[in-house]
Amino acid sequence: MKAKNIFKFIAIFFIAISFSSCVEDNDFSIPTTGEDKQYPNLKPLSEIASLYEGDIVDFNEDITTYGYVISNDREGNFFKSIIIQDKPENPTIGFEVRIDDVNLNARYNVGRKIYIKLKGLAMSKYFTTFQFGVRSGNNVNRIDATDYVNSIDRSAEIANIIPTELTIGELTDDHINTLVKINHLQPEIQGLTYADPDNTFSINRDFVSCETLESIVLRTSGFANFKALPIPDKKGSITAVFNKFGSTNQLFIRDTNDVDFTEEYGCFNNPTDASLAEVKALYTGSETTVTQNLKLKLVITSDLSTDNISNQNAFAQDATAGIALRFSDAYNLKLGDEIEIAVGGAKLSEYNGLLQLNVSPSNILSTTAGTLPTPEIITIAQALTGDYQGKLVKIEGVQFKDNTKNYDGSNLLISECDGDELTTFVRGQATFANNPVSDKRGTITGVMSDFNGAQIYLRNEADVNFTEDYTTCGGGSTPSGDDLYISEYAEGSSNNKYIEIYNGTGSDVDLTNYTVGLYANGSATVGNTIDLSTIKSTLADGEVIVIYNGGASDAAITGSGGTTSTVTYFNGDDAIALLKSGTVIDVVGNIGEDPGNYWAVAGVADGTKEHTLVRKASITKGNTDWTASAGTDAASSEWEVKAQDDFTSIGVR
Repeated sequence: MKAKNIFKFIAIFFIAISFSSCVEDNDFSIPTTGEDKQYPNLKPLSEIASLYEGDIVDFNEDITTYGYVISNDREGNFFKSIIIQDKPENPTIGFEVRIDDVNLNARYNVGRKIYIKLKGLAMSKYFTTFQFGVRSGNNVNRIDATDYVNSIDRSAEIANIIPTELTIGELTDDHINTLVKINHLQPEIQGLTYADPDNTFSINRDFVSCETLESIVLRTSGFANFKALPIPDKKGSITAVFNKFGSTNQLFIRDTNDVDFTEEYGCFNNPTDASLAEVKALYTGSETTVTQNLKLKLVITSDLSTDNISNQNAFAQDATAGIALRFSDAYNLKLGDEIEIAVGGAKLSEYNGLLQLNVSPSNILSTTAGTLPTPEIITIAQALTGDYQGKLVKIEGVQFKDNTKNYDGSNLLISECDGDELTTFVRGQATFANNPVSDKRGTITGVMSDFNGAQIYLRNEADVNFTEDYTTCGGGSTPSGDDLYISEYAEGSSNNKYIEIYNGTGSDVDLTNYTVGLYANGSATVGNTIDLSTIKSTLADGEVIVIYNGGASDAAITGSGGTTSTVTYFNGDDAIALLKSGTVIDVVGNIGEDPGNYWAVAGVADGTKEHTLVRKASITKGNTDWTASAGTDAASSEWEVKAQDDFTSIGVR
């Protein structure tokens, strides 16, 4: 009996020694003692990486490199590898060491300096990640579980790893496999877990920076112990190993302690006041995100009640500037409403020359009854400069150039018969669209807008205060022959299509500012274009330019001496326009409208389909009002409708 008790005592003694050898950093195998070894051929990771020239590098000599461990596989988000970087702080390079073993954190804890004896190992680059392992054919595989301890020595040094603090936009390939810290992050969607609790797929979760509004992926393994835990619905910092898959930046955390979210969720809480001029000044010439946490106080200067503007567009103004608001959903704001609106994260963009602030109705913080700004009195010449875009203005001493039309569509305002012209545009849905324009002269009030050229937006018919006698300029819409225009349009069989431009001005015309543009499939934005100055620099009086489809086969077209262009890739339901300095001066079809079938011309229901249209000899200038140009019958139309493939008048006028 005594002998048995002695053996029990000895067993318990050794068990106790075994448990007492554990340490807090989980380094419970082969404790490191004494000074580090001396390695005669010791090279930094950066020098080793420079050996890579696109193919696997085999190490056949005694070379040693070193690095500091930054990964931890204890929670399962790293698998059979350790990630090292060359310095504890401000690293210049990182590597993955591929090892066919688990629980590597027990031996290679975070901060541990390690030495890798490279002889017998290989180096490769997987996408953007440098790797150490063993060669297997054309691949670099994991170092065998029985071999890696012979290749990797642990130093006595355990450093404090300082993550590199960066914004998302500052991350580069130089930071791959290094420890980084990104502040001011929050999940794009609240209420999610790190990964799917019910399967083992790795999951990407999107996070946004409240500092720069850039996004980045946090990738979590389906085997991570914390995959079912909720991501905190707050914001703060994430410390992680940075990597990249293709062009997608990814963060890998070691455990949930790397996610330090303690601040209130929301990128733009408690915004500060700003002026509209300050916000507009942020625009860079292309889509620009407002990254500052700002709010504006604006007065709505557009009138939704008359339907001359959609319920997703509005004009607004403060004491410094005016702007077009583009809402993501329908709004319900009245003329004269004063709103406070948060604009942090909103985008400034340009649509056909009009600067827009793109916001959501949820950005509106408050709405009260406000006071409309006093319209600024300007001239037509000033209106055309674009300097008053978005502002409420008043122009005195003007009249409609053609006083026989209705408000619907485009109309021209003039102050002098041979002076500048300013376009008004009224939607067909507007309550006053079908009312005749005033046949008098006076003052017009509206908001300056732009659609490939300055326009004035009319809120309602009361904006037109014309009480003076009309100045006759030669009779309504009688053409004056003062510019180029479209003289022929052909939508023939197959690719036999062309458009003809005529100069009947009485003098040669410099073509520098002239283009022809295609507005396909009901688009309000020009698609294919051709600059007429690329064909010839000047168009002589009485001459034409023919532009035809490169696939045309009819000899009359191909022998016309014209130029081929993709601008003639039209069907009978696509609008095509002649533009001068970006402003439409003549058109076939209605820009922004898909007619469903084809447009009627001179009473021919499908006039723009499989017909040739020839401008009547009595017409000597273009017309931006297609409805008026097409007419309702042969007498009222500006066009003669000829049969398909009747190209007898091409090239002559």
